[in-house]
This record gives sequence, structure tokens and C-alpha cells, in this order.
Amino acid sequence: MDWKARQARCPQGRTSTGWFPVRQHGRDAIVVQFAPTDCHACPVQDECTTSARGTRILSLRPQELHETLARARTEQITKTWKDKYTLRAGIEGTINQALDVTGLRRARYRGLPKVRLQHAFSATALNVIRLDAHWNPGHTALSPRTSRLTRLSHQLAA
Repeated sequence: MDWKARQARCPQGRTSTGWFPVRQHGRDAIVVQFAPTDCHACPVQDECTTSARGTRILSLRPQELHETLARARTEQITKTWKDKYTLRAGIEGTINQALDVTGLRRARYRGLPKVRLQHAFSATALNVIRLDAHWNPGHTALSPRTSRLTRLSHQLAA
């Protein structure tokens, strides 16, 4: 992306022919178009676009947001980030299961003491479901997802 010249370059080295600031879904965006003559003659067109017209069109966020997203995606490749995410993935599965099974998003009662009691009962129910799944290995409908790290530790222990 060349933000000052308002141009983009495709993987084959072709330069975009259109750069249009627009509003998409209530947000600022930039639509970048490439020339049909460049795209139709391109040997890797099928890998580059799935458009019925056969031309590549990009939708970008404004420069600051685009660069922030690119930095975050680059950070996600690092081992440190993956290690942190592995820890988070285990609890995410538990939270997702609690939401699916017990409907924790909305409290059934008014007042903090009753809501705390609902959460305690929901956690108990979740533990019973997990114990049942553990004791009956063929029953996998509500078994929690395990992180890659957990699966690896089970493989190494076996």
C-alpha cells in the first residue's frame, strides 16, 4: 500500500487504477480497484480473486486502523503470543460451554445475592455435565474443547 500516492500493488506487481474513500456498513473504508486488462491477462488470476468479473477489488480500513491490524496479525505469529493464547483458549471453551448450557448471559433473578446463587448453580451444573462426559467417554455432545497444549501433554504422557 502506498497511502500517499493512494495506490496499491498486487502480488504480481500491477498497480491499482482506482482508490475510492467510501462508507461501508457505517464505517469509513477505502475501495481499491485494479484494471480489468491487468487482471484478465494475469496467470494467477484464479488464486488472486473469486470475483465473477475476474477483477480484483480490495476493501481497506483507513490507514491507521489498517496498520494497527497488520501489526496485531504480525504479533500473532510469535511464540509468546501463541503461548498466551493457548492459556486463554482453555477458559474460552469453558465460558462458551457455560453460556450454551446454562444461559449465563441473562440473569433469571433480580438482586446480586440471587444472581450469585444462579452462577453457583450454573457452575455446579457445568461440573456435573463435565464429570458425566469424563465418566462416559462415548458421550461427546457437551465435552469441552481442549487446547493444543493439553492434547500434546496427553500424547506425551501416553
